[in-house]
Amino acid sequence: MHLGMFVLRRKGFLEKHGITHIVSVLIYDFKDYRELENYKHLQINALDVDDENLLAEFEKTGKWVEDALEAGGKVLVHCAMGKSRSVTITIAFLLRKYPDLTVTSALELVKQARPMAEPNDGFMAQLKLYKLMGCPRNIKEQPKYQRWLYKIVVDEALAAGMAPDKVRFEDEQNQEVDGENHTVGVKRELRCKRCRRTLVNSTYLVSHDPSSTLPSSSACTHHFLHPLSWMRLTLSQGLLAGRLECPNTKCDAQIGRYAWQGMQCSCGVWVCPAFSLQKGRVDEIILSGKEEGVTACAATDEVLSKMKGLGIRLPPGMRGPNREKEKENL
Repeated sequence: MHLGMFVLRRKGFLEKHGITHIVSVLIYDFKDYRELENYKHLQINALDVDDENLLAEFEKTGKWVEDALEAGGKVLVHCAMGKSRSVTITIAFLLRKYPDLTVTSALELVKQARPMAEPNDGFMAQLKLYKLMGCPRNIKEQPKYQRWLYKIVVDEALAAGMAPDKVRFEDEQNQEVDGENHTVGVKRELRCKRCRRTLVNSTYLVSHDPSSTLPSSSACTHHFLHPLSWMRLTLSQGLLAGRLECPNTKCDAQIGRYAWQGMQCSCGVWVCPAFSLQKGRVDEIILSGKEEGVTACAATDEVLSKMKGLGIRLPPGMRGPNREKEKENL
């Protein structure tokens, strides 16, 4: 059951419905509510604002409600109006308890009992992230949760017109990153076109879907990636935007740009924050092999085509899966 705070003042209501446990999701001093002494009471101090972190409480409240129900109790979850905070906590419990539910279907279930249920946009985003993570028991240890927290730090810094004080370099986290999805057994990396220094592999690339509103001829001219440790010196300057240069000190070629406020790719997609490598300044190399180890490397189709057009005969390891056919055509 999830209602507004006013229900606590209704004499006999809790007894009538057999309530044994109460979850209060609001900032309030309950010293005048002596009746609460008769119930198991859990209070979560939270405001009904988009950037309030309720996600960190989902496991605590979910486990607490689950234990109460398994002990034969009945739980009242309330906030001020019974519309946003308490509904969010209830949906999180449902997602945790019933894996087949989606955020939308869980909200619809709640609305059957509480038609006014409507979590704010920030809470809805947190519920979707919770579901995406698989409703884990160790929320705070999840890489996706940690990146979400870091994004809040970045957003707060940008709102103040500044770059964040601390940069999260993904290659130093020893955690999985949501890189681009590629065919199993095939990975790629980007190298500086001038000196061939490896800059990033598939793990740290940020995928983005081209805008359907732009002509198909508007191809992407950027590779976007997560911040990596070789950018440390550049980003430590505290600027909101600037150039990215090859980390090879003997090269120093300009290879892209960064913008904490975000930038728009030529395909129309806005990426924020943006760390971009220009496609014309890097070579894209396909690393082909089994999951457990790379066995060969081949240039991209674009590079192969250009080399072939120039009459350059490729070494066996760079001819790709159709090398015999290419051999005949050279």
